[in-house]
Amino acid sequence: MKKIVMLFLALSFLQIGKAQDTLRVTLSQALDIALSESPTIKIAEKEIERVDYSKKSAWYALIPNLEGTGQYSKFMVPAKMSMFGQVMDSPTDFNASLGASLSLPLFAPALWHSIQMTTLDMQVATEKANASKINLRNEVTKAYFTLLVVQDSYQVLLDGYQLAKKNFDVAKKGYETGVMAAYDYISAEVQLNNLQPNILQAENGIEQAKNYLKILMGLDVAQPIKALNNLSDFRKDIVEVKSLSDNSFSKNSDLKQLETGGMQLDRSLQLQRTQRMPTLAAFAQTGLSGNGNKETSMNFGGMPIKVEARKEWFSQGAVVGLQLRVPITTIFTNTTKEKQLKIQKEALYLQQKQARNGIQLQAMTNLDKMNKAVKQVEAATRSVDLSEKAYAISSKRYENGAGTMVELQNASLAITQAKLTYHQAISEYLNAKADLEKLMGEAL
Repeated sequence: MKKIVMLFLALSFLQIGKAQDTLRVTLSQALDIALSESPTIKIAEKEIERVDYSKKSAWYALIPNLEGTGQYSKFMVPAKMSMFGQVMDSPTDFNASLGASLSLPLFAPALWHSIQMTTLDMQVATEKANASKINLRNEVTKAYFTLLVVQDSYQVLLDGYQLAKKNFDVAKKGYETGVMAAYDYISAEVQLNNLQPNILQAENGIEQAKNYLKILMGLDVAQPIKALNNLSDFRKDIVEVKSLSDNSFSKNSDLKQLETGGMQLDRSLQLQRTQRMPTLAAFAQTGLSGNGNKETSMNFGGMPIKVEARKEWFSQGAVVGLQLRVPITTIFTNTTKEKQLKIQKEALYLQQKQARNGIQLQAMTNLDKMNKAVKQVEAATRSVDLSEKAYAISSKRYENGAGTMVELQNASLAITQAKLTYHQAISEYLNAKADLEKLMGEAL
């Protein structure tokens, strides 16, 4: 018994250890997990599955339709019958009937157009699923970059804190030996304390960014996660893009959905026109009818006659034929519906034009952000190099008594600010690029 308890505890600790394992992911891995685990993608896949069944159901309308009918009625209270001036109870105990009918559409234009409509429905569902994937890729990518910029900024703040701590130690030592003024010691301590709230805020930002990324990836919020990349890994991807080709937005999901919507309206218009056409169907029918009498005695003029119990079935024969239906009064109603569809199509054309212009404007805006970010990254890179050189010079000057603590503090703050600007510029470029790729429907 003791061994069983120990084994159970060991397995429990093993499961707890597994639950606390940190998931380490690159951007590519985060995207793969999101596309396989996100509820948004699973919902889109379910919609495709539903439309597929709808398409199959439409095809089933072409096969012969066989129906069977049956009816049974039993007399709880005998029916009355009149014979030779006498009213008496009927011996009928029950009535029953069985029937079968077969129908097959021969000429039904609306049916064919309905089947073609389900094909377009499948295209719409597929494109919506593709749009969900594109949107999810965009959201996960930007969430991952947000996590990276917060993490890198946090590291920059920690480095800045170490510089401020170094300045504080120098000022404290100089103050205690009487070499430096109390002002230098106090200002160094103030700078050190001012950095701590920013560091704590960055730590909270990291957790928030991780939680948001986990939600997008379809993971449990309690699952620890760590990004293996940093913003510098994407530095090589920062290049200036002069312009886009004319067919850059041919894969844009919104435009493709509007295009498919136009095809649906065309098919709906054709379907509506078929409502004015006649339909022809073949049919066949057959059946049986039966009744049963219960054993009883009937009185005819004082002379009883015995009625024996019996059951009888009679064939109703078999009928085959053709059924032609020609709409007459509904022609006027269908005409007004056709006009409504034509107006919808005109409105959709205007919507497509507006959407195309809006997408082009967004693309130009993102392209401008990317190209400006390229210059900002280059300028920030130079600023980082220069600020580090300036700090080295200021540090030497201060140690030799030629500089001031304010000068040294400004130099250390300049390094922190330059690095933060550098990471922010990279993040702006990558976010703008992700938005542009979303508009294009593919990687840039």
